[in-house]
Amino acid sequence: MASNKVEGTYVPFSDAIKVTKLDSHHYKIHLSEAFCLGTVPNGGYAASCMLSAASIHLSPNNQPDTLTAHFEYPNRTAVGPAIVEIEDVKLGQQLSTLHLTLWQDGLLSQAPWITPSVSRRTILAYTTHTDLRNFSGISLPTGYEGTPAAALPPLPNFEELKAKGKDDAWEESITPQPSKFVRSLRNWHFYLPRHGALTPGVLDMWIGLASGERITQRALPYVADSFPFNLHLFLAAPELRQLLESQQAPGEKAETRAAREDLRKRDQQRGALWFPTVVMNLEMKTPLPEDGVDWLAVRITSKQIKDGRFDLDMLIRDAEGEIIALSHHVAMILSVQRNVGKRDFKGKAAL
Repeated sequence: MASNKVEGTYVPFSDAIKVTKLDSHHYKIHLSEAFCLGTVPNGGYAASCMLSAASIHLSPNNQPDTLTAHFEYPNRTAVGPAIVEIEDVKLGQQLSTLHLTLWQDGLLSQAPWITPSVSRRTILAYTTHTDLRNFSGISLPTGYEGTPAAALPPLPNFEELKAKGKDDAWEESITPQPSKFVRSLRNWHFYLPRHGALTPGVLDMWIGLASGERITQRALPYVADSFPFNLHLFLAAPELRQLLESQQAPGEKAETRAAREDLRKRDQQRGALWFPTVVMNLEMKTPLPEDGVDWLAVRITSKQIKDGRFDLDMLIRDAEGEIIALSHHVAMILSVQRNVGKRDFKGKAAL
């Protein structure tokens, strides 16, 4: 699965989400530097780690798959060891509900594994689990399936994307170099429309793993929290993007020229911004094959970007158009300095 080069070696995603069982309700993980934005591990990657622990926890119940998950991010995570604590809210025959807590700092090498007065809750989650491959019941086509919004974007020439990074309709989004801050993004190839948004205010993209490995079910939270560096240009109102990309015309009003310069200034400031997730909701619709897939189509929309807060809706599908997952985010826009600054915690993690 996804990987990133750190100190000359690659970190496979399957290794980066590895879980060690400590006791009946506590699991150890290690958040990898290869999946960071700045100094903070990507929230979707950390969520994948937590769901991996949940899958192991419910393996005796034959409920290895996540159906729904709700994640809250009250504190920044950090590279290094963490404890996933699991509470059984309800264990059912078809569906089971868990409460997950990701703990860091003040970790212990034996039970109770955390130090209550020191350890921090960095992520909280409520999750529902089942066996998606044996889930049965009524199926009924919906009106949405026949609308333009449900149409799969044009299929790329995948061989050309692999060989050249582009074809006639799609091209790879280039992440600024060098930038240690965005190394999590380097785990992915994001292919965006070459001629602008297919639908105004909507980002359609095809994604694949930079390592050449296949995207598996356990990576879907990471998929749902990974975006190209220039996401904002596609979500912006069409008239704003047109103004940003246009050149000064003879006789242009001073107000138009000033507005363009203001937009370009804000666009140039993108590298100084961090978009942390506050809440992420995820619903799995169709399980991926056990060995994963090479490509996923992702459609992203935002209804409002205002006062440093924004929403994101994501539709994740495979190359045949099957809906794999839906996701909704609440996120903030902050200075990157909030991300790269050192925390003042002086305790040591024992694990």
